[in-house]
Amino acid sequence: TQSTGELVTSPNIEESKWLSNLESTKWLQHIQLILQEAVKVASIIENKKSSVVVHCSDGWDRTSQVCSLAMLLLDPYYRTLQGFEVLIEKEWVSMGHQFQARHCHGTQEITNDYSPIFMQWLDCVWQIMQHYPYSFQFNKYLLTFIGQHLYSCLYGTFLYDSERLRRDMEVKTKTQSLWSYVNSFSTEFLNPLYKERLGCILPMISMRTIRLWRENWMAYHPFYRFQDPLFERLMELVHLREKIQSNCDELRARHQTTVKIAVSS
Repeated sequence: TQSTGELVTSPNIEESKWLSNLESTKWLQHIQLILQEAVKVASIIENKKSSVVVHCSDGWDRTSQVCSLAMLLLDPYYRTLQGFEVLIEKEWVSMGHQFQARHCHGTQEITNDYSPIFMQWLDCVWQIMQHYPYSFQFNKYLLTFIGQHLYSCLYGTFLYDSERLRRDMEVKTKTQSLWSYVNSFSTEFLNPLYKERLGCILPMISMRTIRLWRENWMAYHPFYRFQDPLFERLMELVHLREKIQSNCDELRARHQTTVKIAVSS
């Protein structure tokens, strides 16, 4: 991830070699492999009605990646905003993923334990959303927001390496949860084109369909400012609809009050 970050944020990379340099980071190949395994697990459960055992060397890196992605594919509940929060809390936070060690929280140096496992997972979720843009209640900006604050440590959700450490450090009482902010401003993270899709989704995973997650990787490029005019217009319409609905509710309440006054008089 360090070489990928350097590649996409440096203004001095030769344009003619940009794609070959991106390929040399092998980031997209890693994303493809993780997605392939998740689709394989989901396919076995869905089509063969068989149980699957998934386990990596420690149980909180690749296991969390593959299992939580498979759950996302199998169960539409996890494709809702609330369900996605539950999925992360259940399969990452409570499972004991080492956020501090894997993302070097509290240090300026890259240690041997550094490995952007959770960022890879968010990237995989983004890739799936490109295949099924109407099947997720939340939008891609939720993923970017989570990724930013995974490293900012502004919220307590991803601090430390285990539930015990978070309990000992009194994280729940001394910090704010990331989900408190998300749920307070949920409109900003909702997909206005969402239509619930029941059952399993199984995207075709190929290097031909794997793309660079621009909103994440290019966010800090000195000359790149990503704009999504279609999404911005959709959000304007969502806010307008809410305002109209609020006005209608107010007029309805006034009308009912007027009717009651007329009847009583």
